[in-house]
Amino acid sequence: MSHTDLVTFSHNMITDHLAFGTSGNLSVREGDLLWITPSGVPFDEVTVQDLVGIHVDTGQQIAGSARPSSELPLHRAVYQARADVQAIVHTHSEYAAVFAACKEPVLPVHYQLAPWEYEIVCADYATYGTYELAQNAVAALGADHHVILLQNHGLLAVAGTLADAYHIARDGEWLAKLYYRARQLGHPQVLSREEIAAVREQFLHYGQTPSV
Repeated sequence: MSHTDLVTFSHNMITDHLAFGTSGNLSVREGDLLWITPSGVPFDEVTVQDLVGIHVDTGQQIAGSARPSSELPLHRAVYQARADVQAIVHTHSEYAAVFAACKEPVLPVHYQLAPWEYEIVCADYATYGTYELAQNAVAALGADHHVILLQNHGLLAVAGTLADAYHIARDGEWLAKLYYRARQLGHPQVLSREEIAAVREQFLHYGQTPSV
């Protein structure tokens, strides 16, 4: 994983309908630096030259001339709190934002997120770009959550790789859309923690075994 991968995934944010315009942000950690997308640049126009390198602990801008995303405090706080997190994807995707606006969790009516999460809980509201929002997000993520909602705002996904964080964000939006539509039909059947745990075990045997 290289910070240059942020360009590809930034472009994917538009094609996968996880963002529109300049809403949302992505970052990766490389040693003491976090690389983050720039402020105010449309995702489908982001280039390697737009990426900004920031020292995780000091907040000093080490690389790049662009202004970093306004959510830099959020990214720094998560990296400081979670050593396992190496990538962050923050979206304003439509259905996740609907549940965030209602401060309602997205419940597991499907097992798509089973490898990562049971339900998608919601962090308390705070103004975007603030230390308070960063702390609310860190509190909601705790020690082992990989995806949360930010009240009246959007979705935050974290993982050990940018690909995983992106897929969690994408699947989280898909689950929110499914749950929303299921509620329109009547009474969604929510999977239990035991059922999700069983699916998680099944996923250990999914896909191809790497050749030796």
